[in-house]
Amino acid sequence: MPFANTLGLIALASLIPFIILYLRKPKPVDRIIPSLMFLLQNKKTSRQYDFLRKFLTNLLFFIQLLALLGLSFAIAEPFIKVPYDVSLENTVIVLDVSASMQADEGGRTRFDEAIKEAKKVVSGRNSIIFAENIPLIILEDEDDETASNILGNLEPKATTTNLGDAMLLAKDILQDRPGRIVVISDFSNVDGPDLLAVKKAISSEEIILNFVDVSNDAENAGIIEMDVGKHGIKVFIKNFNSVKKQINIKLIKDKDVIAESGKIDVLPNSIESFLFDDTPVGVSKIVLEPDDDLSVDNIAYVSAPLKKRVNVLLITNRKNTNLENALLASRDVRLNIVNPPVLTLNTKGDRIEPFEHDVIVVHSINNVGIRDGILPGTFQDLSNYVKNGGKLILTAQNDLDKFNKVDLDIVNLNKLVEDTRRVCVDVINEMTKQFGNDICFSTVSEYFSTDSREGTSVIASILGMPVLAVKEHFKGKIFYYGIIDDASDFRTLPSYPIFWNSLINFMAETEDIRDFNLKTGKIVTINQQRVKTPSTSLTTSKVIFDEVGIYEFNDKKFAVNLLDEKESDVTASGVLKEESESAEVLKEKSIERDFSLSILLLILVFLLMVFEVFYIKRRGDL
Repeated sequence: MPFANTLGLIALASLIPFIILYLRKPKPVDRIIPSLMFLLQNKKTSRQYDFLRKFLTNLLFFIQLLALLGLSFAIAEPFIKVPYDVSLENTVIVLDVSASMQADEGGRTRFDEAIKEAKKVVSGRNSIIFAENIPLIILEDEDDETASNILGNLEPKATTTNLGDAMLLAKDILQDRPGRIVVISDFSNVDGPDLLAVKKAISSEEIILNFVDVSNDAENAGIIEMDVGKHGIKVFIKNFNSVKKQINIKLIKDKDVIAESGKIDVLPNSIESFLFDDTPVGVSKIVLEPDDDLSVDNIAYVSAPLKKRVNVLLITNRKNTNLENALLASRDVRLNIVNPPVLTLNTKGDRIEPFEHDVIVVHSINNVGIRDGILPGTFQDLSNYVKNGGKLILTAQNDLDKFNKVDLDIVNLNKLVEDTRRVCVDVINEMTKQFGNDICFSTVSEYFSTDSREGTSVIASILGMPVLAVKEHFKGKIFYYGIIDDASDFRTLPSYPIFWNSLINFMAETEDIRDFNLKTGKIVTINQQRVKTPSTSLTTSKVIFDEVGIYEFNDKKFAVNLLDEKESDVTASGVLKEESESAEVLKEKSIERDFSLSILLLILVFLLMVFEVFYIKRRGDL
């Protein structure tokens, strides 16, 4: 028998004086009766056994001996190992609610099996954690009935899963309390820390960590990516099966099929794409047929805000410039061109209102006093237009410093420099993101030496001198385009029309359709308001995109889709099956707990002492 305090066995030394006391106990005085003298010879022969006989028949001796032994052993703290079920105290269920848990086989999903297994392990004080891409605590320290009711009402989500962080969160819930953590998952495409490493980090003598695998033999082909533009939708489909699959893709709005791909053969483990030429206004959806074992990636929703072609006025004295051609080529621009000095009549002979356009571009114009030059009050009119909320783009020309631009200068034009230099991006944004891989995007041979004014944001520069810059001006906005096209190679590059299309949309502050089409797993913070999700409606200041469908807040509709190749691959083996230790990890493990016998010994000693008092009284010594 093991002892927790072996030094306590020294207390057994108390038996030595106890036995000595009994050995030195005074003996009764013998009285010899003469009539019994004949017995003396027999007494001499049995004297040597007299002590032992009395010693063995003295019950009080044994009572006190056992009491001393019990006290001595109690001090040494003996214990025994007994089986102990920590789940009777605390159980934390880590439940995988990722998209792959919706995989169906025989009419029963992986999530259905997960709920069934979870109800089996409910015991003690129960907590439930959703293992989404960000773990969420659903229940904490509740009884069996409450936990079972909650489990019966849960539904899977449409995100990836992070089991590692969820397990660490489970450990935080248990803190130093004994308990069991049960991880129920298909262990497919797990994000976050390595599961076996986390297991080793949180396992202890009083925490049991069990894994329950609910994977099945599902098959799938799904939408793994989607590029939504204002004028088209490109859809990518992957066949995860080991055999060829024939599919059909439909674009549906208001239950009407707008367009469809027709039959497409997708080879095993291959990706096919299809382009829908037009993006419907409002909410629509793309449906992949036929249905399979994972339906969450067979539908993708699309949200397109009301299309707005930007009304642009180009003021110029030149014809067929690269800028004019770039604006005409843009599907986002409705262009009017006017030639000074008349601004109310476009080049087609139509009468227009020049200052009712969303954006005005001034490019290659003649100055006041020159033939076909602008009128003296033109820049004042442009200033009033900007002050009232208009958007103005001024392009550089070699005599731009000679113009009286009223208060429209956002950079100081010092002098015209004839020198070959590179224009390099200072800020990567919607206008300049195409230059991310090569920030020096253009070579110029002539440019203005400039410095920015207060409040001006520099987008691109030459040797620190602003070339592209923007500034808020009263209610409007002014953009300085300092590249002189005739002295630059930029106008001949493919990026030129793309830049101008982006610049016009930036100035007009048009909504980017990509901001309305998102992937699951994101969290956004908003002003507290009523938010409508695909499954419910709630008041919140934080929106978690963990379902596929349409979310409504800020008076806008947002389409949220899975679009995750790894999560759609429900045919892949679970991560544990790829580990050499998986068989060991999946075994049920129990623990043993030290059970101290000290209290039990003290109780027995107490009972012996009570019996001793009773025995002495019964014998007549009390």
